[in-house]
Amino acid sequence: MIKITPVSITGYSGGLNRPKTFKGVDVSDLLIKGDKALNENQYGEALKNYSEAKAKNPDEISVYKKMGKAYAGLKDYKRAQENFEIYLSKNPNDVDILIELGSAQHKGGLYKNAIETYKKAISLDEKNDLAKRSLMEVENDTLALYSPEKAKRAKMEYAGNNLRTALELATSYLGNEYMKDLANVEIKFGQTASMGGTANIAQYENYKKGITVSTQYMYAAPQVIAAYLVHESVHAKDKDAYTSVREEQDAYALAAKFWIKNSNGIKDPEMDYAAGLYKSSPRKLNARVEEIYTLRDQNIAKTSPNHPPKQKTSFLTKRKAASQSLRQYDTIA
Repeated sequence: MIKITPVSITGYSGGLNRPKTFKGVDVSDLLIKGDKALNENQYGEALKNYSEAKAKNPDEISVYKKMGKAYAGLKDYKRAQENFEIYLSKNPNDVDILIELGSAQHKGGLYKNAIETYKKAISLDEKNDLAKRSLMEVENDTLALYSPEKAKRAKMEYAGNNLRTALELATSYLGNEYMKDLANVEIKFGQTASMGGTANIAQYENYKKGITVSTQYMYAAPQVIAAYLVHESVHAKDKDAYTSVREEQDAYALAAKFWIKNSNGIKDPEMDYAAGLYKSSPRKLNARVEEIYTLRDQNIAKTSPNHPPKQKTSFLTKRKAASQSLRQYDTIA
């Protein structure tokens, strides 16, 4: 499973509801345009709309968190911090923006500030895994400043134990139906491919017979990692280099069901969003997945071999039934 931003399930909720009309000048249309651009990683365009909105209505505090996100996307971490801090001056307990601020501080080299920010976020939401794993990452980076080898050993040891625990959770949930197909699949942390400007959280590579989880998730809770392993197991089970809208829908549905049963109260923005859609209606999750993957690849087929599953038709019949010709992928996420 990958992080689908702008081909990602996360991050789209900001554009679903029309902003209210503010006191003074109505800048809702500018914010809608900015949100759309931000969700598509068009940070300069987003900033243009947000800046115009701020000029027309500087009292609308939400524009500052939006500008902070746009500046962070442009890797202007100093201005990102400035805007997040303005927003937090009025909304000091917004955990999501505290995490965004901590990330900007971390990437901007202000490790001590980032640690303090993440600790505040955790004090407000102790089950927030993004805050916890971000704190552990910056603490390890701080150690690396003084003892790089010690920091590297500590990180590798933690990551190895974490992945083993996650794999145990995933295999326990999946059972023999999937595990016999994963017997020869290598599962590891590593660098993942980038799609839409954002690195995948996890991916399956058929030619390597491997599942790779992003190194950014080395400190994630094992339940989080396991959810992505469950997702990727759907791709690995097929033993082919094809994917489709239906296959991605099946993968997300299985991961969402795992998360609902095994999250144990842990909060993860990606999985919480997917599981929330599934609990509301599996059709809502399917519709969202189709929208996202069609945006990412206009040539993605509707169906692929083994998806729909248990369909007693030949490969050629399935291929012909697909809305578009099947294409091979080096990386399936």
